Formats: sequence, C-alpha cells, structure tokens
Amino acid sequence: MTTTTANPKRAAVRPRGFTLVEVLIAATISVFVLAGVLAANFQILRGGVRLANYVEIDSQVRRALEFLSRDLKAATHVTWNGASDLTLTLPAGGTATTQVTYAWTAASNTFFRVAGASSATLVGRLELVRGIPARPDGTAGLTFARFDRDGAAATTDAATKSIQVNMTAGRGAPGAGPGSNTMVSATFTLRSKPQP
Repeated sequence: MTTTTANPKRAAVRPRGFTLVEVLIAATISVFVLAGVLAANFQILRGGVRLANYVEIDSQVRRALEFLSRDLKAATHVTWNGASDLTLTLPAGGTATTQVTYAWTAASNTFFRVAGASSATLVGRLELVRGIPARPDGTAGLTFARFDRDGAAATTDAATKSIQVNMTAGRGAPGAGPGSNTMVSATFTLRSKPQP
C-alpha cells in the first residue's frame, strides 16, 4: 500500500479571488469608461437631430422660394399688404386673373401661401416654412422689401419691380441643445408686371 503525503508548498498556493479593493477599483474605472461612452453617444445623437432639423428647414425653404419665385415672375400686379404680407395678381388663362397671398404669421410662426387677397383666409392655406419665430426685438421673422426698376426702395405698388424676402427659420428639439437656423435672403424680379 502506498501512501502519499501532501506537499506543504502546494497546499499554501490556493486559487485566490479578487479582494474588495480590487473590485472597487475595477468598478470605478468601469463607471468612468461607461460615462465616456454614454457622453459620446449622446453627442452623436444630438448631431443627428441637428442634421435632420437642418435638412428639413432647407427643404422647406427651397420649396417656399420655388413657389414664390414662380408666382412673382408671373405676377402682373403686386399689392403691398404689409412688411410680411403681399398679394400677387396672376394670369389664369386668357384675360382672367387670380390672386394669391404670401404672408408670415406670428401666431403659428409660419410662412404660407393662400388663394385670394387676404392672409386671414384659413381655407386652402399652404404652409411653406414652419419655425420662423419673431426676431428678438419683436419684429416679424419674415419680411418683404420692394424695389423699383432702379433698385431704390419702392413706395407704391405701381413702382414695384422686384421683391426681396428675408427670413430666419429655425428648428430645435428638446434635449438636443441649440437648434438649427437658416438665414435666407432672396430677390425676385417681377417679369410680367408692366412698367408704370
């Protein structure tokens, strides 16, 4: 019969677990790494929201300027209703004409187009650009300026030969930081309007 005796050196070497201090240090390092990853993801998300807002604004502004450009080039008469409101008389075939009004309203912060001579009409209103707030000084967020054929400020509807539109459209999302803003200024010549 053989007997084996345990080696005293082997008995002293036992597998060991982590100490409480090691676990606390590892947990602290993990918290810092996780916080960095979450902060980076949050910044990427904010950037994506800003980009989506900018693309939406850009699309709306381009569409609005296309509508306005087409109607201003065809307009035979302009009626100045105010700095943020004008009515255009357009040919409707033969000798008939129709009117459309372009305006901005502070109530909804929108630039819109509506058939007829009044911006108060709600039926058939086509919102072109949403998110045009009033300026910090309280003035309109979208303004029109009118010029005569020499480029000087026009004072009458008959003298008006070109229209300039100025707006600052913006979007923001809750928790996404400052919104995206687009400042636009465009000038259009009334090609079909007869000279005074």
